[in-house]
Amino acid sequence: MANESVIVERDVWVPMRDGVRLQADIWRPARAGRFPALLQRTPYNRADSFAVVVSAGIEPLRAVAAGYVVVIQDTRGRFGSEGDFTPFFDEGDDGVDTIEWLAAQPYCNGDIGMYGASYYAATQLLAAVRQPPALKAIAPQATASDYHDTWTYYGGALELGFSLYWALGLAAAEAARRSAAGQDVAELSAEIGRLLRDPWQMYSARPLADMAPLKSLLPAWGDWLSHPDRDDYWRPISIADRYDRIKVPALHIAGWFDLFLRGTVANYRGMSAAGGGADTRQHLIIGPWAHAVPHDALGEVYFAADAAAAALDMTAVQLDWFSSFLKADAPARSTEAPVKVFVMGSNRWRAEDSWPPKRAVTTRLYLVPAPDGAAPGSLRGALPGDDERAAEFVFDPADPVPTAGGATFLPGAYVGLHAGPRDQRTVEARPDVLSYTTAPLEDDLEIGGAVNVVLHARTSATDTDWTAKLVEVHPDGRALSICDGIVRARYRHGTSHAEPVTPGESHEYRIDLGYTSIVIPAGHAVRVEISSSNYPRFDVNPNHGGAMATATQRDCVKARQTIQHAASTPSYLELQVLPAAGGPTRDTEA
Repeated sequence: MANESVIVERDVWVPMRDGVRLQADIWRPARAGRFPALLQRTPYNRADSFAVVVSAGIEPLRAVAAGYVVVIQDTRGRFGSEGDFTPFFDEGDDGVDTIEWLAAQPYCNGDIGMYGASYYAATQLLAAVRQPPALKAIAPQATASDYHDTWTYYGGALELGFSLYWALGLAAAEAARRSAAGQDVAELSAEIGRLLRDPWQMYSARPLADMAPLKSLLPAWGDWLSHPDRDDYWRPISIADRYDRIKVPALHIAGWFDLFLRGTVANYRGMSAAGGGADTRQHLIIGPWAHAVPHDALGEVYFAADAAAAALDMTAVQLDWFSSFLKADAPARSTEAPVKVFVMGSNRWRAEDSWPPKRAVTTRLYLVPAPDGAAPGSLRGALPGDDERAAEFVFDPADPVPTAGGATFLPGAYVGLHAGPRDQRTVEARPDVLSYTTAPLEDDLEIGGAVNVVLHARTSATDTDWTAKLVEVHPDGRALSICDGIVRARYRHGTSHAEPVTPGESHEYRIDLGYTSIVIPAGHAVRVEISSSNYPRFDVNPNHGGAMATATQRDCVKARQTIQHAASTPSYLELQVLPAAGGPTRDTEA
């Protein structure tokens, strides 16, 4: 019904089990009847059109025209809602209470879906774990699988660029809320404004635990810093630990340059496996996008006109998804493949039966230093000999390697300014960055799946970080980043507990670079960069082995880093490579 009349109810109170009331806006058809409902729960102000429509991907009026009720609610302690905001911990109960309230309304037929990106998606998953009967489908976009490892931390390192910027934004809204209630927060608001006006000063402030606005306005910041291990603070809100409890179909949506890509793919894979390994109710879409930047170009690359989420019409995509589970008269879903990915390089959408594709072949390329130790090293398919020399560099925490592109969430044009594929040559010119490059490719190389780097390495410090970056080298010398990752040495065996490093002792470090889908053409080359910092995307390890939250610049210790290459202690790039054209595949037009 393209001309559906709409009733809009503002500031509707929804009671929670503990007496707190949350406020919502409701769009519904004016005609009589009971309709399925779509629920979005946001901490970013339900009255903000960007947060409600752009970030979430469904236009409420179009949803109403398609026969849905749309409910958009401020989460606990945010904007119009009562209570205190503690990120993640109240979303399960509050989500269930809201779903049950909505299902009982006279305009709702009792069938509810949830949608939205980032934190909105977290509210979906945390509610789905509780299995409310009325929740029939979800569409979580660009979100984590674990609020320690794929949200706040990465390989044990703090996602500084994202977490501090996000925390200050939350604190700014809380300051405004308290000021409206008559509290004097002028000094804290001024300090937040000063920090946000100069983001790079913000990231260099130390110690992190002593930032006054966050201590006063967002106590969770102190909790995140005081729990660097994935301990009992984080486990109660882990999605990854509870895939077997999520019974609803889910449309997972992600971007190759989204900082939550690993979490979104983990959710798709984990929920599919929990459904017996072939759960066709779990679908996945991945575009060449950064967080909340789903455009046709990113970084220094223009992909294609149909690469943008707008070209896919995400409102239509999601409404079609929900119709299969919320509307009894909806046609049966087609036999389309459950995965749709944008293949960079060939710049086309392709359908797959799983992700990573089952036909992907895990391939190793070994890091081999130059004979003279001065020139860049090489990447080769053959295992090096036992006499292969090591390579060294000095990591100075006072002079970290600057972030250049990637899955970043840094201030600027709503986090898109610094994200995506960017030229790495300035970074590679630093003495604390080692690079290893293949010869120019004789044939096209398609990488489709997980990317990892394994290092055998030594450090002179009691703790340190190891970073790795996958790069495509063009014939003209441009070196465009594809994906990257980090591991904190003390968490080399997992983030649940720290294990000290003995200076000078060799250890194996596995660095998870996430996932990608890209065709690297013949004549181009593949490169890996190795270093020990990527700032301010990640916090800088002071190398002293102590607490990061209370570290200051005075605590920094230089570290001599040694990468080993011998056959007995090899270092290598691990890719999932797809067969050359002509092998089994499923292609689709966008």
